[in-house]
Amino acid sequence: MDVHRRHRPVHGGAGHPRPDEPQVLEQWDGFTYAPAGTAPDRATAQAWANGTAPDAAPDGR
Repeated sequence: MDVHRRHRPVHGGAGHPRPDEPQVLEQWDGFTYAPAGTAPDRATAQAWANGTAPDAAPDGR
């Protein structure tokens, strides 16, 4: 599996029509996706998922 981090809207549904709403951050733990926190909007969540956020781990996970 190549995707170790993902994000989704807090209240479900598609995220693209609501980019300013909070996002749930999830990280793969080797068995399932586990909650890793929240982001205030989609842009911040995408930066975290891509490993480009300031608080992302050096290995991108």
